[in-house]
Amino acid sequence: MLTHEEMIGLQAEKHDLIDPIDFESREKYVLHLIHSFAYTQAAVLAQDKEVLDLGCNTGYGTEILSRSARKVVGVDVSDGAVAQAKSKYGNQGIEFHCIDGKSLPFEDGRFDLIVSCQVIEHIVDHDVFLNELKRVLSPTGAVLFTTPNSVLRLDPGMKPWNKFHVREFDSDQLKALLEAHFDHVGVLGLFATESTYEVEKKRVTTARERARKRQLGGGSKPRPWWKKILPRNLFSRKKKKSAAIVKASQSEAQSVFIEQHGLEDFHYSAENMACALDLLAICSNSDGVISEFEHALKSVPSVES
Repeated sequence: MLTHEEMIGLQAEKHDLIDPIDFESREKYVLHLIHSFAYTQAAVLAQDKEVLDLGCNTGYGTEILSRSARKVVGVDVSDGAVAQAKSKYGNQGIEFHCIDGKSLPFEDGRFDLIVSCQVIEHIVDHDVFLNELKRVLSPTGAVLFTTPNSVLRLDPGMKPWNKFHVREFDSDQLKALLEAHFDHVGVLGLFATESTYEVEKKRVTTARERARKRQLGGGSKPRPWWKKILPRNLFSRKKKKSAAIVKASQSEAQSVFIEQHGLEDFHYSAENMACALDLLAICSNSDGVISEFEHALKSVPSVES
């Protein structure tokens, strides 16, 4: 396992920078919707509050939070991500800072709400991480986490197939970890309409099957004998033409899918958590915050992108 410093270095140098506009596939589009939907729901809780977006990447979610927050600050370990965030959203009055992943450059109790989407699964030392969040959180504040649902992604005992993930959680494991640090913890699962749900489920199922093969020592298959005999370029022109046709067809289908599906496909629920696409946890040391958030979610009539 990588040390804390090694994992932070890997995240800072290699982690994908998110483009919230162009998508290579419907899988990338659905994954972005999953992440964006969490921010739209967090924005309900951010109303008129000072908010920290911890793990802001290129700032697309920080911008969503800024629509309702009194003030929002985004931080990330990646210089490249923070540079893009400043370029895109810095002129909107949003602060962005690059952090070292060990400590936060803010005074005690500054933030009313901390939003940390898709970060906790990357953390090596959860005690250090959570204690630092609590330090900069106001006494009546709340922390909102999102993270993948390990039940949908991993076999029992399987290590995460995403090289950036240290540990993935099911709903009970996530709640147990957070209850050791906060007095009140609520966990919800993310669900979607059938066609959108199946895109993400297929993506993670395929990745899990590949991980199984790797762990069992399965390598690539040898070239068929006929490929060794025939010239490599014998069918290259036909293949290129066929590939171009397939690509054009896939591009058209993807455009149609994007037109027909959006944030309105998603919702959070406390039922059937094993099947959730993603997990959301809301934590606080103050009474009433969790019920306030759950009530606010139910009262949101629609979701705007």
